[in-house]
Formats: sequence, C-alpha cells, structure tokens
Amino acid sequence: MQQVLRTRLGRLLAFLALVLLFGVCFRADPGSAQDSSKGWVFASIPQADLWFHGMAVVDPVGPGPNPLYDPAYPGEVRRAREEAGLGPTALDTRSGYFRQAFRRDPAFEVLHFVPLYFHRAGRAEFFSAMKLLVGTREGIPRAQSANTAFGLTAVGSVLTTQAQRMVLGEFVSALEAEWNVFFEEWWQRGAVSRDSILVSLQEIWVEEYGPSLGPVLQNLEMSGGLVTLVPAIGDEGRIFGGTSDNPMDNVLVVSAPNSPDQSVEIIYSMLREVSFPMVRRVMDRGGRVVGNRSEEERLASIAAIRSGALILEKYRPHELMDYQRFFLTQAGRMIPTGEATEGPFREVFPIDQAIERALREEMFTMETNGGIG
Repeated sequence: MQQVLRTRLGRLLAFLALVLLFGVCFRADPGSAQDSSKGWVFASIPQADLWFHGMAVVDPVGPGPNPLYDPAYPGEVRRAREEAGLGPTALDTRSGYFRQAFRRDPAFEVLHFVPLYFHRAGRAEFFSAMKLLVGTREGIPRAQSANTAFGLTAVGSVLTTQAQRMVLGEFVSALEAEWNVFFEEWWQRGAVSRDSILVSLQEIWVEEYGPSLGPVLQNLEMSGGLVTLVPAIGDEGRIFGGTSDNPMDNVLVVSAPNSPDQSVEIIYSMLREVSFPMVRRVMDRGGRVVGNRSEEERLASIAAIRSGALILEKYRPHELMDYQRFFLTQAGRMIPTGEATEGPFREVFPIDQAIERALREEMFTMETNGGIG
C-alpha cells in the first residue's frame, strides 16, 4: 500500500512524521460522497472553501517554492468586503499572528490538507470535530461520527502539543466568525454559477474524458474519487491518494474556474495532479531525489505537467496543443492560437529522455519492473 499526500511540496514533513512515528497507513474513503459509476465526481464543499479561504488570507504563499494559493485571492476578498461595507474581520486582524505561528512550526503544514481528510463531513460536523480535537489535551479523541474519525486521527497525530492545539483552536474560531460575518453570504452568492460549472464538468467527464482516459487512470490507480473546486486555490492543487487496492478512493482539490467555458482547463489541471504519485515513484526509483526540497519539487512539477501531455498525446491527441498552451500561459509564455506549441512546451518544461521513458512505462503498461536507467 502506498499513501500519497502532497501539494507540490513533496513529502510533507508532518505526514512523514505521522507515518514513520506511528506506523499508520491511512486511507481515504469517499463512500457515499461519490457515485462510483461516474469515476470522478465534481463537487463544491463549503467547509473546504472556507478553510482554504482562511489559509489564503493568512499566507497565500506558504512554505514551499511556489505559492500554495492564488496570489490574487486576498485582494479579491478585501474588495468583496469593502463592497459589502464590512471592515476587517477577526481573520484579518489576526492574520499576522497565524502566519508567524504556521511558519514557525513545520507541523502546521498539515493545515494545507485538512479539508481532504474530512470530505465526507458536513460543515457543522467538521467544525465540531475540530473543536473536539482542540479541547483534547493529549491523544486522539473518539470521533462522534465515522465521517470525522479519519480526519481526527490524521490531524491529531501531527498536532500533538497543547500549544499547537491552542493555535489551531484560535484559527478555527476565526474561521467560524468569518463564516458568520462574511463568507457564508459571499459563498451563497456564487451558488448559481458554481452549480453550472459543476454540472458542465460532470457532463464532459462522464461523456468524454472518463471513457477515453479510463485505461491510463486505471494504470495510475486513479480511476475515480472526489474533485472539489476551491476559489482560493491557484496553480498548486492538492491530492490525497488512497490505497492500491481501491483506485476510487482519491481526493483532489483544484482551482475553481470562473465559468463553464473553462471546464476543460480543470480537466487539464486534474491530469497534472493525478500524475504526481506516479512521478514521485519514478523519481524515487530512479535515484532522482536531489536532497534539495525546492529543486525536487521543481522537477516533480515539470514531470507531472509533461505526464499530462503524454496522456493526451496517446488518448486525446487533438487536445495536446490546447493542453500545452494552457500550461505555457500559466508559466507566462503566451503562444498565439495556431502557432506550434511543442517546441516552447519542451523548452519551458524540460525533462531528460530517461525520465520520459520511465513515465511512459509507468503509465502505459500494466506492470513495470524498472525505473530510470
């Protein structure tokens, strides 16, 4: 079994501590939250949007080499508050305090993943569980619901000290106040557009992408799961993979598009995200761990983007140029429609032939016995 938990930060220190110190192999279980007949199910989860909203307001950059959130998001929030006639909230006034606390203690990196552990819980259930953990001086409290048992164990096994849980409790309180004062109404105003986007995404996945990409997703042990769209998330998504015996128990977090016209771009982002566990296996097996966290993450990010291109090259070649143009644009390289993208794409996202060969073997064969030669 292999548990995957990551942004493009690589092996999250807190999660490594969780696995190595406690010997725990967790698995996510979307269960009733997903219709397995659809493969991937697209959803919007209010507590996930609220949680990542709070994290982005506190520190849109985070501890990694690339911003973990949309750098423009805090400014959008400030403008929305001003338009609503609202002043600074508790989250605003304490953002500096939270930012310093989160940066000072690497264990708080787990906060960048918390909603993925509670994706089956409702908002009230989620916050009740978090307050239960905060009120527990040591150890893991008994969950009041099966929907929160995994999350309590995951977070509680990383944030173990009273000081850490005190800061967590203060952050949770600020988020609850944020919901009541500002976020709920703001979130509800976007419901019609959000629902339209979700319907569009689900339709094109079920009708087009799911059937055509099924074989490679099965090889990657990423046949299905839950995809939640979050406005605060930028280019750096989140992936929480389950166990190899259940390729349907995965959770993805990707940026929320502004309109249904951008649905295909979300699929492209998905292809990059689902490639990360495989990229990490290839890099580890081939001895490509360089010992420098930022450099490892840069290489992994490039390899994941290239992996998505390899998938489309084989299964949906008519979309390859659009995929390449999308990621080139994200990297600040504008390629006009109609112009060739292959050369600039390989230039901006270079990988050596050995890595590309290993990625192809991993994706397009049922079994592979070697890594990078």
